[in-house]
Formats: sequence, C-alpha cells, structure tokens
Amino acid sequence: MISISGLSQYYGQSNILRKVDLRVPRGLCTCLMGRNGVGKTTLLKCLMGLLPIKKGKIFFNDSDITAQSTHWRARHGLGYVPQGRQIFPLLTVEENLTLPLAARRDKVRGIPAGVYDLFPVLKEMRSRRGGDLSGGQQQQLAIARAMVLEPEVLILDEPTEGIQPNIVGEIIEFVHKLTDEMGLTVLQVEQKVPIARKVGHNYAIMERGQVVARGSMEGLDAETIKNFLTV
Repeated sequence: MISISGLSQYYGQSNILRKVDLRVPRGLCTCLMGRNGVGKTTLLKCLMGLLPIKKGKIFFNDSDITAQSTHWRARHGLGYVPQGRQIFPLLTVEENLTLPLAARRDKVRGIPAGVYDLFPVLKEMRSRRGGDLSGGQQQQLAIARAMVLEPEVLILDEPTEGIQPNIVGEIIEFVHKLTDEMGLTVLQVEQKVPIARKVGHNYAIMERGQVVARGSMEGLDAETIKNFLTV
C-alpha cells in the first residue's frame, strides 16, 4: 500500500530523518511510535508532501508519488489528520466538512452521508462553530474532515493526545471500524503503548530519525518498550 525507501530530510544542517524505510500494509493499522523529537511528525509531513525530501522514494499503490503535490496526494487517496487538529474555529462544523469537497476527483459537492454516521455528535452540532466544540469534538471533526475525501489511507498524528477518556474510546472504536469493517489502511502516530496495542496490527519505532524496530503488535515486548519508548 505505502512503501517509503531511504527517505532523508533536513532542517538546515540538522539531519532529521536518516534513510527511513517503512512499509504500511493494506487494510491494517500500523502504529508509528517513539519518544518526542525522533521525527515521527516530520515523516508524516514528508509522506503528505508538506515537506520536501532530500533523498528517498515514496510509493503508494506501487506508484512513485515522491514528486506529487500535497493536493494530488489528498485527491488520490491519502487522508491526513495533523497533530493539533487545525480545524477552522470560526467556521461551523458543516462548513469545515464542506471545504475539502473541492479536492474530490468525482466533483461530488455534498458531504458523504457516511461521514456523520462515523461521529453522530457532529451532525447534532453541524451549525456550531468549530472553536466552540470541546477538544475531543474538535478531534472528531478533524478526522471527519479527512474522511470527506473518502481516502484509502488515513494518516493520524497522535489523535488521542489530550482527549478526554470517553472520546479516546470512540476514536479507538473508529479505527477498528476503518480497518475491520471498511477495509481502510491506517498509519497512526501513537505515544501511548496501551492505546497502540488496542488499535495497531503492526508497529514501527523511530529513534534519532530512523526506524529501529518493527513487527506485529503482538510481538512488541517489554525490552523493546524499555529501550525505545520509556521516558
């Protein structure tokens, strides 16, 4: 589904990503893990074309998309929910969900019916401004906004960070629905090991800009957690 090979990226003279190799298999949730500052968010931004890469290749469905724009990637199946949500606080829920429609290849201009089904509370609040929602509701709105384009892959950057426990549970259920019922592929940055174990089929751990460990979530052992994830 997604294959990243030898990807390197710099901030000034700092080598942030160092020949990263990553595979994200179809129909599963892969959790990208690691301590703060190891390059996880930078890798997602490179994957979405928001940051240029110095070296390496990115393949999606066996096609080289390394040179494609962010807009192209969004139109062709990559949905992205950034860290911090980045919704439009002065626009209503419905307006936030309508904005991405311009990027749809099929020219559909109505919010797909299934989007509100994923998070029913948003339908109840569709006339409320995004900035008036709770943090958890804003996160749901950010995810729903990505789903408006009906992506093949949903890329989530710490979707449970700073969210109240009941909404965390809903997001976990949502990820399960995406993979188990809808057959979508998920790449999720997740700091919390217990949550990663609940949503992830596979894991990849980053350290100093490299992927240093990977495997099935069932095989994530205490020693690996201690070496690369414990703060």
